[in-house]
Amino acid sequence: MDAAAESLRAWRASPPTKKQKPVRPVRADDGTDLARMIAEQFGKGPVHEVKAVVYRRPPHDMLGSDGYSLVSNYFLRRVLPYCLMHNIISKLQASVLSNIIGRQKKGKIDVTHAEIAAELGVNRTSIGHALCEKNLIRKVKRSSYQLNPRVAYNGNGQEQHDFLAELRALALESKFPDELAPELTLFPRTELG
Repeated sequence: MDAAAESLRAWRASPPTKKQKPVRPVRADDGTDLARMIAEQFGKGPVHEVKAVVYRRPPHDMLGSDGYSLVSNYFLRRVLPYCLMHNIISKLQASVLSNIIGRQKKGKIDVTHAEIAAELGVNRTSIGHALCEKNLIRKVKRSSYQLNPRVAYNGNGQEQHDFLAELRALALESKFPDELAPELTLFPRTELG
């Protein structure tokens, strides 16, 4: 058995654990498989069909095994620093928000006040009221929150889109997730170019 066949056998014995979409063959406008066409024109002997599945590794390797959250650059660059410098939100509220962003799984957070307080090294604190008033998070029930997916989200773009649609369907009086408190919408987005 040659090295290529041995490598293929080993790969088949331990396929990747993450489900990823295979790469599709390139086709001409008429639907012809271009690789087969080239093989037929330049190859010697009959063409044998070989199926290959190519898996792409995720593009980032961030610290931790739980993945990472994408956070709005607009929020990080403009809103959060301004709000901290002008006491619109406190250091504690910013710390709690950061903790929540890091805990979320597809916008959902299940955590008690005591758990966050212990991680931050502070006395037990109410995490929800001020951040809920600003529409940064939404309390669903005791110890269960939703992070505004327009500020930060852990998951792919389609999952974020679906979560936004689910939240918008609720037609909440607070206008969550589309409207933040007026003091958090300080800069026009056109300014960011």
